[in-house]
Amino acid sequence: MRYLNLSKGMIGGILLSVIYAQNITVLATRGDVQVEQAGGNWVKATAGMKLSEQQKIRLGQQSYVALVFPGNKARELRQAGTYVLAQLLAQKTSSDDNPYASKYTGYVLNQAVASGAGRASGKTLGAVTRSTMAPMPRTPIQSSFYAEKVQLNWDRVPGSEGYIVQILDESGQVILSREVSAEQTAVELNLEGKVKAGPCYYWRVSTRRHPTLHSNNACFRVLSPEKAAALKREEEAIRRSMDPNSAIDYATLGAFYEQNGLYGYAWNAYNQAATLEPGADGYIALRDELSQRVTRATVAE
Repeated sequence: MRYLNLSKGMIGGILLSVIYAQNITVLATRGDVQVEQAGGNWVKATAGMKLSEQQKIRLGQQSYVALVFPGNKARELRQAGTYVLAQLLAQKTSSDDNPYASKYTGYVLNQAVASGAGRASGKTLGAVTRSTMAPMPRTPIQSSFYAEKVQLNWDRVPGSEGYIVQILDESGQVILSREVSAEQTAVELNLEGKVKAGPCYYWRVSTRRHPTLHSNNACFRVLSPEKAAALKREEEAIRRSMDPNSAIDYATLGAFYEQNGLYGYAWNAYNQAATLEPGADGYIALRDELSQRVTRATVAE
């Protein structure tokens, strides 16, 4: 039997080559996206797939892919054609040097894969039409907000004739009521001066057609001015590097919100990513599994 006499340096090099060959992850895909394998075969790319810089990726017409490279550098491709991954890595974008963007891109990647990216969700974008008489909230429970920017979302109800959103205090007393049209399934409220930081307030929504049939009361909180100011500084740093047409940039913003308990803002940011790239599996998973992630995090505390 013959043995190879390998030095420590050679062994280390082989190990590094193995690691280096698995350093790019597919975050989201839509349409005809394929990856070249050994031997020149092409296979369909799926969210969560690991690639090496030596590989090529090919997009058909009207297709899209988001990739995460070493250092949490994100790249989006929309133009049909064949790309060498090493060349994509060499290209710089405005977010490459933003430490906040790279920090939350990694979180996006982990959560998208863990949420089931790559599996068909069977869910639609935006507000879902429900057949029940009481709307179903989309904003996750235990969301925190800036007092002047409380964003609430719910599912559409056929024949609603409009919606009534109510804010309740700790004792269950209604402190604010707002009516919106049947076309709206979201509202932004300025509660500054009406609520204080810390306590659990509640919100619920009903239709104008059946105003006494409310959704379940959902807890939310507002941040203290000091906490809000600190988070706004980080949020602004992320937004400065954002492309308003970039789905992965909105997903990164959503990850910032999610990690800081701003779940209502996170849902909106993930929904914007899914809207910019309809049908892209990774973004749908981020949005549709958010409430489950919040529930797991709440139970674990």
